[in-house]
Parts: sequence; structure tokens; C-alpha cells
Amino acid sequence: MGRPTKPVAAGTSPRLRALAVYLRQLKDDTRTTYATLSERTGPPGAPGYRGASTLSQAARGTHLPPLETVLAYARAAGDPGSHSTQRREATALWKAAAIEKARPHLAGRGRRTRQVRTPASLGQELTRLRLRAGRPSYRAIEKATKADGHRVPRSTAHLILIGKVLPGREQLAALLKAFDVSVADAAQWHAVLDRIEDRRRPPEPPRRGRGYACADADPAVQEYLERRERDEEIKRRTGQIHPDETYEDYEERMRERAFQQQSSDIWLYEDYDDPEGDDEPEDEAQRQAWAGEQAAFRAQLKALVEPATPTGHGADHA
Repeated sequence: MGRPTKPVAAGTSPRLRALAVYLRQLKDDTRTTYATLSERTGPPGAPGYRGASTLSQAARGTHLPPLETVLAYARAAGDPGSHSTQRREATALWKAAAIEKARPHLAGRGRRTRQVRTPASLGQELTRLRLRAGRPSYRAIEKATKADGHRVPRSTAHLILIGKVLPGREQLAALLKAFDVSVADAAQWHAVLDRIEDRRRPPEPPRRGRGYACADADPAVQEYLERRERDEEIKRRTGQIHPDETYEDYEERMRERAFQQQSSDIWLYEDYDDPEGDDEPEDEAQRQAWAGEQAAFRAQLKALVEPATPTGHGADHA
């Protein structure tokens, strides 16, 4: 008889604990050892083979084991007549534990689909979808996409998720299905891919004699859009744009702030009215002296409110 199994550590996360308890229960029901379970996974060197120590660590609850190890464990320890049910249960528990582990990486709000305009931003959002799906390994992604009918190699999937390569339509569909994305949400991501491809497509030469060329095809417009996108990225990184704001919301907020500032300062630039406004001097010399006093008063009032002009090389030359 083997040594008694140590209880799951008290600090283990709830969903990882549930997975470890389930695997231990399968083993206890069969009343067998890890060495026997290892023999049931296949001969050494076979693709599905797992050693006794690997199976023991999977049920220990100290770390999240690979999904393939969990399935091999359930297949070896479970009831042969209930393999399909136990496979579904083990997969569901593993995904829940994987999402729990990936939750710290999902902090913050992802981009709206209309804000995804480059391969890099698309790769970041696909990475978030991968985390929500339990962060399957690249080997598992390749296997899932192959089973779906369009294989995405591990190296290609990696390049797509880090934003170095733009996926094709079939590749995107296979990845979204591997990440458990619904059909309705998948349609939105296909629209995102179409928009990125349209932006990367070279503009058509303007047609002469009939109609007008598309404004978006103008290089100046393209340059403006790219500059605007860079400005939005910088302002989001520096916290100037709130997480729940679009770039348009930020611009509107800045316009309102400028209007309020102008409204509060406009009194500085209005003409000063003399309380005795009925006695305007008639003599030209007195009128000029009166106007000079008014200008000096406005300059003094403005100097009291606005900060002094910094001195520098420009002031010296002036």
C-alpha cells in the first residue's frame, strides 16, 4: 500500500482545490496506486503516457497541471463506462481553475472592437480571449484547430497572438472556436479583421472625370488617422483618457474644460467701465490721458491674475 496522500494545502485557490479533490476522488474510487495509473496511460514513450510522479503532482493541488495530464489521469483512474462524462467534468474543472489563475492578467478593460485597428491590438485582444478560455497551450491550440478542420501551427498562433502576423479568415475562425467564442462575437472579430485589412490595403488611384476619390484613400487622411491613433495610445498609457472613455469622449471633455476656462477669464479682457461713465472728457489731451489710465489699469489687473512671463533668451533679445 502506498503512502497516504497529504491533504490539499489550505492556501490553495478554490477552483484548483476542486480539481485536485476530483482527481483524488477518481483514484480513491479505483483503490489503486499511481504506479498502476501510470501503466494505464500507455507504454513509456507513447504520446499519452504520464509517469507516476506526474500524476501524483497533478492531484497535489500546488499548481495547475496541463489539460492533457488531467485528461490522461481521468482516463486511467475513471470508470471505463463513463469516460466521456469524466472527460467533460475534468475539462470543465480544469478550465475553471485556469481562468482563476489567469484572472490577474485580465485586470483592466479590453478595447472595444471598433478600437482595434492594427495587428498588434488584435493580437492583444486575442490573447485576452485565450486567457478567458483557460490559457490553453500552443500545442493544445494547434490540436484544437486541426480537429476543427483548419490547423494553425504553434509558431503561427504565437506570431498572431503577439501581433507580428495578421491572421487569415480561416485562421481567425479556428482560433476563435478554440477560445470558445460564440458565433455572434466571432462575427464582430471578423469585421475587425476586415477593417484592418482595408486600412493596410494601398489606396486606389483617384478616378478622373467621374465622381470623387474616397477621402479615406487620401495619404493625408491616412497620416491623420495614424497620428490620431498614436495620440490616443499615448494618452491612454498616461491616464489622460479614462478607461471607460473613447477618444471622442476625451476631446469633448477637453473642449468643455476650455470653454469653462474661457468663460471664467473673459471678464479680464472686457472694457473697464468708469462708475462715473457720464463724464467723458471732451478735451483731446484729457481723452488720451483717460485712455492711458484705462489701459494701465487693465494691464495691472491682468498682471495680478496671470502668472508673470518667464524670462529667457527670447526676452533678452526683445
